[in-house]
Amino acid sequence: MDYQKVLTELEDLVLETYSLWDHNRIGFQWRHYTWNHTKRVRAMGMELGRKAGGDVKKLELAGTLHDITKKYDGEILTDEEGKRVTSSQGFWLNEKLKPTQQNVVTELYDRYDLYDTVHHDSGAVITEKILVDFGFDTDFVEAVRSIVFAHLKPINITDDDFKILYKNIENQILYDADTMDPNIGYTAFFRNVHIHAHFAIQRNGKFELQGYVEGLPKFVDSKDSFVDHLLTDVAKEVAANRQTRSRNLVTEINQELENLEVNRQYGLLGVIEYFVSEVEDPDFAYQLNYLQNEWIPQRQKRLTADNLSSAKRDDAQAAIDRVTTFTNDLEAEYKGFI
Repeated sequence: MDYQKVLTELEDLVLETYSLWDHNRIGFQWRHYTWNHTKRVRAMGMELGRKAGGDVKKLELAGTLHDITKKYDGEILTDEEGKRVTSSQGFWLNEKLKPTQQNVVTELYDRYDLYDTVHHDSGAVITEKILVDFGFDTDFVEAVRSIVFAHLKPINITDDDFKILYKNIENQILYDADTMDPNIGYTAFFRNVHIHAHFAIQRNGKFELQGYVEGLPKFVDSKDSFVDHLLTDVAKEVAANRQTRSRNLVTEINQELENLEVNRQYGLLGVIEYFVSEVEDPDFAYQLNYLQNEWIPQRQKRLTADNLSSAKRDDAQAAIDRVTTFTNDLEAEYKGFI
């Protein structure tokens, strides 16, 4: 088997599957988010696997396929009292959105009537069928299927069931990676900016920069509990370091409010405003690349051309340096390194 060729074909299949729905945004998910999230979770899972002695190939395939049925999820269901409807295991239930086009994934979804399942369950079924067709051996397929199934942890899980579901380190690792990406670190900050901006514009017609920035410390504090609930020590260490960096970041951003003129042009405040310049379908990979290869060089060039006082020039350079550090760390998180 040519593993790299198979991996490329699986990536193409996931991307093709995500394109089969016409809708762009549902709740906290948007078109580009799902694939970027998949790549980040895969990268982090593989890096955690290397550190914790997990099977990196299993984690690579499980990371690639773990959200393959995620696009079926519509709005969260609520009851007559407005409370979220949950499954017997405590998972929030979503309305199901049917794709407007078909491929092998949607055909399998229909064949096995997966409409009453949560996406970790349906994704595990699809993963098993696809990997069998690619010729992976039975034990390997079962291991990857189990990892995908375990990337969501039941709220009402018993101790005995927990020991069964998470007996393998890879199952713990993918759960940790999938939990961390949207909740802890700079990737979570990126997601929060876009969620906040989207709903603020829907409600009020505009995004209030200062109000958002002043609320960031509370946002970071709210994520401490996620660190405690991770399953592996290596993930807890990574998450704790991310929380420390995030606290330092939001402190810097709030300090930038003291010099709005400079920092909206050259600093982290300007980065936030750049992020929210695209609220309907922001592309993490594109925006990160633009910051590193266009935004920062443009500001550096502008700095040499602008007629600034010595003090303002120093402030502007310090602001650019903060953005450079931020984007370097954001890229490192994207690749699963920190």
